[in-house]
Amino acid sequence: MVRHQDIIPHLVDECASIHEGCSLVLIGSVARRTERPDSDIDINIIFPGDDCPVGRHGYVGDDNRWQLVVKDIVQGIRVDVAWETERALLNRLQSDDVLNCWPFSHGRVLHDPRNIASPALRIAKQWYRDHPEVAQRYESAYAEAKRVKRQA
Repeated sequence: MVRHQDIIPHLVDECASIHEGCSLVLIGSVARRTERPDSDIDINIIFPGDDCPVGRHGYVGDDNRWQLVVKDIVQGIRVDVAWETERALLNRLQSDDVLNCWPFSHGRVLHDPRNIASPALRIAKQWYRDHPEVAQRYESAYAEAKRVKRQA
């Protein structure tokens, strides 16, 4: 049986080939190493500055800029991809939109040639450490959403 962690190197190669300076962040259960056999792999691509090659690769389309969208199935495992620019991510992290950066607070940097993702993850992790009540709300909502999904 294929393990999720075994597919990661292939996904890093595939995503890193989209843009020489992009960073890759793994989020979700695979990042936390709590995946189940039916789990998907969630990847965020962060492009440097405002540079984004929309449409140059199947993983980068208008449909998945802000939310994870199924973009591939690799060895029977669904791969969800979202992307954004470095500038947009940093703007979110420095505004009230930091609430939407909860997945980054549990993320794992896979590829970061220009040191874009690592600082962003540090900001998100620190923000949620400083706001444990918000983190608890997200954790509870996430657990409930997963429970409902499993029952469906």
